[in-house]
Amino acid sequence: MFAGLPDAVDVAGLTRTTTGTLITVPAGRAFTGDLVLSASVSVAGTSNPTVATNGTGAAPVSGTVISRLNLNGLALTTVADSIAHEVFVVATTNDITIEFTAGATGTSSASLHGYFI
Repeated sequence: MFAGLPDAVDVAGLTRTTTGTLITVPAGRAFTGDLVLSASVSVAGTSNPTVATNGTGAAPVSGTVISRLNLNGLALTTVADSIAHEVFVVATTNDITIEFTAGATGTSSASLHGYFI
């Protein structure tokens, strides 16, 4: 995949179950990694957790949803799902963040693990 390993200080990862920052990407750096979103709903309603870029100089541009999981819950039945994929984000001129927004109903989480280049 690449010659040599990334430095230990360039390896990052976090799991969140509440809305907030997953990773801060320093200006002039990029982050590549694996993202997993999961959610469950056991009442009537929807859960739509998302992960998006935030900050001036983000590529893809700030506010871009890089992952979304859509669940529709049913009364008396638990609905659950998860998705996993790679992400690549660049902080061109400023530090930027990768943000998780928890779903409104039920439980949801996001795990992001990778390294800075």
